[in-house]
Amino acid sequence: MPLAPIILAQNPPAPAGPSAATVFYVTLLLIFLTGSVTTVITKWARDKCLKFFHHYHVTLERTRGQTSWGKLKVFSSGIEIVYDHPYVDHRGRKKTSYMIYQQELEQQMLSLLRYHDELDETHQKARVKQVQGTFNPGPVKRFRRGVRNFINTLRDAFNAAIGAVVGQYQRMNPANAVLSTQGQNVTAIGQTLLGRFANAYEPLLEQYVGRSVILDVVDPLNPNNATVQYAGYLADYTQQFIALFNVEHKTAEEIVLTLPEQEWGEPLPPLPGPPAPGAPAFQLPPALKTEHDLAVRLDGPRVKVMNTRHEPVVVRRLEREGFEPLELGMVIPSNGTLDLPARDARGGKLFIEIIRCLDVVAPRKFATVRHAGELHERRGLVDELHLNRLPLVPLVLGRDDGNEHAREDARGTQGE
Repeated sequence: MPLAPIILAQNPPAPAGPSAATVFYVTLLLIFLTGSVTTVITKWARDKCLKFFHHYHVTLERTRGQTSWGKLKVFSSGIEIVYDHPYVDHRGRKKTSYMIYQQELEQQMLSLLRYHDELDETHQKARVKQVQGTFNPGPVKRFRRGVRNFINTLRDAFNAAIGAVVGQYQRMNPANAVLSTQGQNVTAIGQTLLGRFANAYEPLLEQYVGRSVILDVVDPLNPNNATVQYAGYLADYTQQFIALFNVEHKTAEEIVLTLPEQEWGEPLPPLPGPPAPGAPAFQLPPALKTEHDLAVRLDGPRVKVMNTRHEPVVVRRLEREGFEPLELGMVIPSNGTLDLPARDARGGKLFIEIIRCLDVVAPRKFATVRHAGELHERRGLVDELHLNRLPLVPLVLGRDDGNEHAREDARGTQGE
């Protein structure tokens, strides 16, 4: 009887790995995807504190007290102030905007100031809506902020987890040539998305979002020894900037400043660098005139009005006999300077309002939340600590009886 042939079971052939062409094209795809995601996120991402003032009329204060005003445009690579009126310098060059690039922002910008009454009706309504939405967020915004804070708190852990997942997959699939060569690109995509989604979470500041605080901004002329203080509600913060809002903007006093009848003066010496710690501030030459704590000087063909008060002022308009009134609508912060052509301003009158509340965005390099403006546990200490002298605290604590007194004394407390 013939024996049946014995058939030996054989292992199925191992699947062939991806071809060299497949590895090449997938590698190119991952490189392109990594570069595209990183570039798009970087180009589109704008600081959310700066975005509060995007397309609003603002005043830009630079680190040596110079001011520019106009409509703000915020880009990922910097900001642009579009002037209300074209500016023609003494050489006849026409300028319509001022730009600060991203790498210059933290070096040149001291603060961005927004005042409600200097906005048109459309932007006034938009600002009110923005303030209400910021201080009364819905459940979706609260949930998103909570998720961002959670991710930012554990950002290092998430970054390590992404790297561990990619590394483990490489070890389990050593034949996958694509992932073994492009694992770093995959990790970079995840970390880029994670970094842009996370929020700059700081527990010390987070507890005061929507609450009254005092913001210290360095003095533009003596940044080592003095600060300018703004009272308001903490709207938000990022790693680079901090935003402070006030619900209501009210005028405390109206004044008129008459400018000198001169078109030219001796040029002022250039401002030196910041003084050494403990050294006295640089002293400017004597003012041509000083009224209402506003010092007027001539600097060649320019007239400079410096605000030496503790609170900011708003320059509404310039009126000069024989000419149409020029609407200015800009803010001069404490120790800030308004720069105007002396030929066009000589003998004119500046109509100015003293204010104590406005919206502020400042770089954290120069600005710090130094004081809380309200007490949560022991309200009996309000009078003892003089917190009732701040403009907004009586409204927050429901103490309307001291509101008028607070407004009268706020000028003194903001400069302390």
